[in-house]
Amino acid sequence: MNALRPILEQQGHLQTSDLPGQLSRCIHPAALCAAANRSFALYRSRKEAHVHAEAMRTALTEQYSAMADALSVLSEQLGRPGNPEPYKSGRVAAFFASLGTPPLECAVTLDDLGRTRAAVTLPRTRFSSPELAALAQETGRICRRDFDPPQVLSCKGMTTLLFCEKPALRAVFGTAGTAAKGTVSGDAVQQFCSPAAAQMILCDGMGTGRPAAVDGLAAELTARLLKAGFTAELAARLVNVALALKSDEESGATLDLISVDLYTGTARLFKAGAAPGFLVHGGRVRAVGDTSLPVGILGGVNGQSRVVHLTVGDYAVLVSDGLLVDGPGWVAKQLELSAAAGDPPEKVARILVETARARAEQTGRPDDITAAVLRLESCGH
Repeated sequence: MNALRPILEQQGHLQTSDLPGQLSRCIHPAALCAAANRSFALYRSRKEAHVHAEAMRTALTEQYSAMADALSVLSEQLGRPGNPEPYKSGRVAAFFASLGTPPLECAVTLDDLGRTRAAVTLPRTRFSSPELAALAQETGRICRRDFDPPQVLSCKGMTTLLFCEKPALRAVFGTAGTAAKGTVSGDAVQQFCSPAAAQMILCDGMGTGRPAAVDGLAAELTARLLKAGFTAELAARLVNVALALKSDEESGATLDLISVDLYTGTARLFKAGAAPGFLVHGGRVRAVGDTSLPVGILGGVNGQSRVVHLTVGDYAVLVSDGLLVDGPGWVAKQLELSAAAGDPPEKVARILVETARARAEQTGRPDDITAAVLRLESCGH
C-alpha cells in the first residue's frame, strides 16, 4: 500500500496496470483502484484546506495587527487635542452668547504645528451657508486666524461647529491616461483633499486591461483609509491583505501615493512596486523611488517612505511604468519645460501621456499609460 503513494502523487490517480507487487494479483483490481483514488482525493483536499486555512490565519493576523496599529495611532491623535487657549475660548463663547445661543461647551486649541482650531457645541441649531461663512469670519477675527466655514456635526439635540484654520496652500490636480488595448486600463488614480492634506494615489494592476483593473479594491480602499486618518504604511498593509484574499489567483498592484500637508508643504511619499515618480522643486526635476515588490504578493509590504518639502509652484508627478517605456530622461526634460511655462497639471499630464503613447507605438511595446499631477498654489491666488 505504501508503494501506491508515489504513483498517486505523480499521476493523481491509479489504474489497474499501476498496481505493484502482490496487489497486482487482487481479484477486484478496479474496485481497489477506485477506493485508492477516492482516499487520495480526500487526503489531497484536506491538505489543501489546511494550507488555505493557514494562509487565512496569517492574513487575518496581519489585518488585525494593522488595525490595532492604526487604532493606536488614532487614539494617540485623539489624546492630544492641543494646547487650550482659555482667553480666546472665553471670547468665542461670549460672541455666541451675544447671538442668543450660549454654547454648552467652547474650546479653542493650538496644535503642535501652531494651527488654531475651535470647537463650539450648541443646542440643536440649523445654519445656512452664508451664516456659517459669517460665523467663521467673526470667530477668525476673535482668534486672529483665517478660518474656513466650520464643519457641522449634529447628534442628540446638540450641534457642534468645528472651525479649522485655512491652509496656506491649495492643490490643483490633473490626470490623463490611455489603455494598452481597448478602453479598459489596469491603472487607477485617486486625487482628493482631506481637511489638512492633498492626497494623490496611483495603482497599476499586474498586466494590462480588464484583468489588471484592481482599482476598485486597491486605489479606492487606500483612499478611504487615508480619509479615515490611516497612515500610508498602515493603509498599504490592509490593502495588501485585501488583495491577497481577493481570489485564489495571484492578484497584485503597485501602490504609489503622496500626501502633502497644506499648512506646511511637507510631502510624504510611499511606494510599493511603483515606477519612479518626479518632483519639481524650484524648477528643477528629480526622480524619486526605488525598486520594490507590489502589494498583494507577499504576506507583508515591502515599501519605501520618504519625506520632502514642497512649496508654491512645485509639482508632484506619479506615473505608471507604461509611461517610462523609453526611460525617465525625456520625462524630466518635459517636466522642466512645463514647469518653466507654468502649465496647469491637466495639460502636463496630457502631454506626458500623449508623448509616451507615441514612443510606445514606435517600440512596439504598448502598455497602460497613466500620469497623475499635483501642483501647489498659494491660497491667496
